Amino acid sequence: MDAVPYASVPQDQWDKLVINSPDGWPFALSSWRRLILAVEEWQLQDHSFAVFDGSQMLAVVPMQLDRRSGVLGITGWSGCGPIIAHDVSGKRRDVVRADIVEMIDEAAARLGANAIRFSIPPVTVSAIENGRGVNPFAFCGLEDCSGVAQVIDLSPDEGVLWRGLSETARQTVRKAEKSGITVVQASWPDMLDCYYRVHQETYRRTGVTPHPRSYFHGIAHEMANAGHSVLWAALDQKGAAIAFHNDMQFGIGAWYHTGCSTEAALAFGANYLLFWKSMLGAKTAGRRWYDCGEIFPPSADKKRNGLTLFKTRFGGAPHRYLKAAKEYRPLGEVSAPAPVAHVGPRTLLAGCMNRLRKLARSVRAAA
Repeated sequence: MDAVPYASVPQDQWDKLVINSPDGWPFALSSWRRLILAVEEWQLQDHSFAVFDGSQMLAVVPMQLDRRSGVLGITGWSGCGPIIAHDVSGKRRDVVRADIVEMIDEAAARLGANAIRFSIPPVTVSAIENGRGVNPFAFCGLEDCSGVAQVIDLSPDEGVLWRGLSETARQTVRKAEKSGITVVQASWPDMLDCYYRVHQETYRRTGVTPHPRSYFHGIAHEMANAGHSVLWAALDQKGAAIAFHNDMQFGIGAWYHTGCSTEAALAFGANYLLFWKSMLGAKTAGRRWYDCGEIFPPSADKKRNGLTLFKTRFGGAPHRYLKAAKEYRPLGEVSAPAPVAHVGPRTLLAGCMNRLRKLARSVRAAA
């Protein structure tokens, strides 16, 4: 058994495992890794690695340490979990997963991380086939901190999907269309500057710090060409873009990733028309499931209540959003893990070899 740093794994071999795995999601691809590491403001330090048994690659672990918070997450912010190869199944898959979690736990201790975090996106094959919503990481010594996402089954025809919208959503879609708003699938590179202007306006209007422009530059140039990031634009009567809806698409699933709008777009109801058209676009592209995003139980948080109301107006049903974490100390207690700047991937992974040898014995025993 070998733990191999990302830099020593052929990129096409890494991506092929992600694409074919039931755990696969764009956040585990090499292109996403390049994207987030290029955003200097986020201060992510890469510790990604692959797990081999001889010449067979069993799994990839796209893992970064957020030096601002001290969290060691799969794809930085727990955008997915370890990606296990499609031909590793049954008990063997459980053994591989558990041993990888132990390896990450040991890496977190060496790095002085405050916490580790994973998730399983709700529209991956693994999540859809997990009908009972059992969190596999709960059996690996992690805390189950799952949430709920609103997921739409896109298999019915357009008429059925339309009737699945709430009356408010249907009325607002009609209002936008009567106002002359149109929706087009846009080119990310061509619309990047316009998108970022509207993104800044949206975030400042809602009291949130805008993301760095380099993040969206990465989406436009790393993810869009492969069809993983699909941008929809709402145009006003003069053809000017006033709102955007950015989907993440992969395999059977699509997910509402980012969006932004001007004040005028909100008045016209353009965000409702955008959401509806993006659903149909994902269906046309062959996606079976559409994840509207996380929803929340009613609470005193008006923003969360508003997001939940908006997302549930497009139909679908709640699905369990599997998440797992382990905290070692309160976040913020340690301002910066001292050894981080001096630990390279080979040094970090060298200490995992004993665990990997154990993994080899366990895999053979479970085979």
